[in-house]
Amino acid sequence: MPYQTTITRKGQITIPKEIREILKLRTGRKLEIEFEKRKKEIRIKSAPDILDLAGSFKPKRKIVNPVTIREMMGKMQKPR
Repeated sequence: MPYQTTITRKGQITIPKEIREILKLRTGRKLEIEFEKRKKEIRIKSAPDILDLAGSFKPKRKIVNPVTIREMMGKMQKPR
């Protein structure tokens, strides 16, 4: 579905609310703009964000309880 927007005096445009909601675009989010000179066409897409990767990687090793790690570190310390 095509949308129309207006360019302001400062060269800014407003992305319609429906598109912002679908793409989960929030204030301060970075966008990428691609320009094809021959076609006189631009494409706007959400820039990758490290937070978008949260939960997408599985650890190779078993997850260890932080308390267990602290106890192990205590055992490895040299006596003073």
